[in-house]
Order: sequence, then C-alpha cells, then structure tokens
Amino acid sequence: MPTLRILIVEDEFVVADSLQQLLRKRRTGPVGLAFSVAEALVSIETDRPDLVLLDIMLQGERTGIDLGRQLSEQYQIPFIYVTSHSDRLTLQRAVATRPVGYLVKPFREAEVLDVVTQGLAQATGQRLAREQAYSAGLRLSQNTPAPLGQLLTADPAMQRVLLQAQQVAPVNLTALLMGETGTGKELLARAIHDLSPRRARPLITVNCTVLPPQLMESELFGHEKGAFTGAAERRQGKFEQAEGGTILLDEIGELPLELQAKLLRVLQEKEIERLGGRAPVPVDVRVIAATHRDLQAEVAAGRFRPDLYYRLHVLPIVIPPLRERPLDIPLLAEFFLRQAAQELHRPPQTFGPVALAQLQAHAWPGNVRELQHAVERAALFTPAGVIEQVELAALPLSAAMAAAPVGPAPVQLQTLEEAERELITATLRHCKGRIRGAGGAAELLNILPNTLDARIQRLGIERSFG
Repeated sequence: MPTLRILIVEDEFVVADSLQQLLRKRRTGPVGLAFSVAEALVSIETDRPDLVLLDIMLQGERTGIDLGRQLSEQYQIPFIYVTSHSDRLTLQRAVATRPVGYLVKPFREAEVLDVVTQGLAQATGQRLAREQAYSAGLRLSQNTPAPLGQLLTADPAMQRVLLQAQQVAPVNLTALLMGETGTGKELLARAIHDLSPRRARPLITVNCTVLPPQLMESELFGHEKGAFTGAAERRQGKFEQAEGGTILLDEIGELPLELQAKLLRVLQEKEIERLGGRAPVPVDVRVIAATHRDLQAEVAAGRFRPDLYYRLHVLPIVIPPLRERPLDIPLLAEFFLRQAAQELHRPPQTFGPVALAQLQAHAWPGNVRELQHAVERAALFTPAGVIEQVELAALPLSAAMAAAPVGPAPVQLQTLEEAERELITATLRHCKGRIRGAGGAAELLNILPNTLDARIQRLGIERSFG
C-alpha cells in the first residue's frame, strides 16, 4: 500500500505548525500545509492527499465548509474538521458536507492521533474497496447472507453497515450508531466491541431513558459514601465498571443537558468525578453512543449540546430501517423461526407463500424487533408444519379510524385528557401493568417510558393491573 498523504488546511500558523510537527513526529508519510482554500486546491490537484485536516472558519471568500463540500462531492477525499466553533448553524452546514470526524480546539495529542488514525483507516478502506470492487459486487449480487456477530443480512445497504463496523472496531474512538428503534443498534455495538482489542474486557450498557435524571449521574459516575441520603458506601458507576472495555450509552439523545456537559468532560479528559468525590478518577473506556433521534435536529432545538455532538459524531454509522432492507425480511423471518422452534422444542417449521407475502408487504414500524415478535407468535400458535398466516400488529389508531366505515352512530365526545387516560389505561391493562421493555406499554404507545410514567402520574391512572 503506498504511503498515505495528509494535507492540513489551517489559517492560524501556530495551530497549523503544531499539527504538522505532531503528525510528522508520529508517522513517516508526507504532511503538507495550506493556509487558504486557494492554496489547498493547488495542493490537492498537485499532490492528491489521502486525508485533509480542515479548519471550518478559514478566512477569505471561501470557508472550510465550502472546501469540505468540494472534497466530499468532487474529489471524494476524506476530511476532518478542525474547529473551535460549535454554534448550531455552523454545525448544520458542517454535517451536511459529510466529514469523517472533528477535532475541537483546544485538542490533546492523543485525540489528534486517534482521529487522524481513523481518517487514514477510512482512506485505506476506500482504496481497498476499489481494489475489491469486483468480488464485493459479485457477493452482493448473489445476495449471500453476511453475518457479523448476531447480525445477519443479505441486503447491500446493511452489508455496507457491517463493513463500516468492521472498519471502526479496531480504532479507539467514540462511535455513534443511529437508526430507528428496533433496527439492531445494541447488537451492532456488541459486534464492534467483540471485534475490538477490548473484547476481553466488559461491554456495559446504559439505557439513558430508564433512570430519572437525579439517579443517572450516580449510575454513570458512581458516588462516595455519604454523598447523599442513603449513600451508605462508595459505589462504582458504569464508567468504572467498564474499565478497559466499552460502554454503550443507548438513547443518548435522552440524556439531560446537565449530564451532557459532564459526559463531554469525560470524553475530553478521560476522567470522571464520583458524586461527593474530591478528586477525578481516570478511566480507560471506549464510548459507543446510540440513538433513534435526529441529533442534528435536537441541537437546533436546543436539547442537545453542539460540542457534545461534535465529540460523538466522530464515527457515525446509520442503520437502515427494515422496510428499506426487503431482502432481509424472509432471511430474518426464517432465522427467528428456527430459533423459536428450538426454544419451543418443536420440529422445524416453514412459512407458506401467503405468510411470506404478508411479511414482505408489512411496513414494520417496529423494525427487526417487531418482526421477531411476529414470528415468535406465529410459531407459538402453529404447533408444526407450514405457517400459512401471520398475525401482524394492528393498524395505528389514526389509520384504524380512517379505515373504519362511516355510519350514523352517535359520536361520544371526549376531552383530550379523557381520551389520553382511556388509551393509556387500556394499554396498561393489555400489558398487565408492564411499562418498560419489549411488548410493554411504552413500546406499544411509541413513547418513552419516563414520559409514560409522568403522564400516568399526571392523569392519576392506577398502576396495578392484573
């Protein structure tokens, strides 16, 4: 593999020089400098760098974002933004140019080397992808299932996701997994951890929607004895429990703003502070964050810190929803059916043509998780042989109302509060009072468990349903 070239585009000489010296000291490849977009374009045409470190706020008629767009669309050269700016408008414009990462000033040497290593890994991956285009194209055209950990796919879009995961796994950088609920973000995080050098150490998962904000800080960072009423002894938080391994912060978009600031400090300084503690505690933990929310929209709405977004958005991976992966529906359905038969101690089963057509025609708003539940129900109610029909989830309330025949029956008017109380009560009764987890009331109502708790309390709904 030829030596990879780096170009630094930065109009502050001190920053540019320090970056160049650092990279020259730590690697043997050439590291060039440009102080404007015009100089950078000359260098790009002449030397064709493999990776560009690019200041967002370059002085002159053309900014770093203008050059970033050109690098992405015209040259297909990976680039990393160097920035001290984190306002929302700048973030939105920067994200649209699809950088491979960010360096936020002031930065540490280790951070620079980590992000650049990942950028070079992507540049190397692009070269390898071009060299292996024929064999990869042949495999995708044959729809050969590609497994990674517990993930199985025959769809080209999902296979590209698995390739991304394999590329980012060895690099000790924060990864951000984005996708709808039920697409398999936690399984992908497990696969990344298992392929990483940290595989022998623990993978600790924290669901940011489960605990109320006042308990989340202690859960993440731990506390000292006497830090608050009931703190009878020192307790390690999840970051310390994951020492040497990986922590998955699931649904990171639900983390309260005050904890976002503390998480940002952990990512920057590689240390935590226990509640009631007097000194920081160093931690060696890789962070994988996951969310079903559009974090860019959350930043624009003021619910997510732009600087934390920059720190998390170093290695973004977007998992497509199941409705965009039609080749995976029969493959996964047969896989879940084999699993169900083993768990139920039954002979192998299969789907008939009508059942398969049902599965492929469904929109799967709950994604792979919904498909798994549908297959398990079908296996349970069909003792053996061929499954001819699959019971799918009922239409959403709005769709069911639209499909209902119009008749002269009198309408019983309700206030919104009465309708909400009735719907939540009926759902809790159906779930026997269970709020959280798969099949719980929060999932069926498509709202967060903490939100549902608050509404139950506000509406005075009885929590006990047998």
